[in-house]
Amino acid sequence: MKHGETFRVAQERLRQYIDDDGLRPGDPLPSEAKLAENLGISRISLREATRSLQSLGVIEAISGRGLFVSKFSFRPIIDQLPYGLAVGGASLHEVFVVREALEEGLIEMVAKSLGPADLEDLQALVDEMKRKEEAGESVHEVDKAFHARLYRPLENELVASLIDSFWELFNRLYSSLPGERDPRPARVHQGIVDALRAGEGMYDAMVNHFSYIRHRLEPLASSPTEGTGKSGSPG
Repeated sequence: MKHGETFRVAQERLRQYIDDDGLRPGDPLPSEAKLAENLGISRISLREATRSLQSLGVIEAISGRGLFVSKFSFRPIIDQLPYGLAVGGASLHEVFVVREALEEGLIEMVAKSLGPADLEDLQALVDEMKRKEEAGESVHEVDKAFHARLYRPLENELVASLIDSFWELFNRLYSSLPGERDPRPARVHQGIVDALRAGEGMYDAMVNHFSYIRHRLEPLASSPTEGTGKSGSPG
């Protein structure tokens, strides 16, 4: 059997083993020797298969502990996207359209699940954003944390993974654009918190949150290429 065929067989057998044994995220896999024996493949083929499945997010290696079934995430899929997606205003605009539709479509559902503790956490993140703005520091990580915290009350891991992955992908592309970032990140995020606290206007607040980015990207929708610029938080 050729090397490529051996590699594919090893991958398929390892995937099938996880499925047949009903392994769930966080469950450990047997030792390398035992797993190779169970699958009827060499340890070299097994290592290649496990490296590939790690890159796809199917399994993960924890130092000193071994291999485990991974929690599902879209991040490996995002990381494997073709380089061509990162080139051109049209691709960036398409990613933005998906992200905007996702967050605007979920915000009113979030409002029904929020409690006082959730609002306190979101307000604390906006306050931190304000402090960083005033100090001239990047709000990138706080921005990301805000969007992750915003959708946590839904208790939906698929939603959480989508929000995280599209935030990362969009930021990766958007940060390459020349020019200024949105000058009002704290203000638009405060608008979201205020609307959630008031119990009305959540959708409009989210639309406003994306308005600056939308304004910048509309002229790029048909642009084949873009230059590079300073990194910043997209919102």
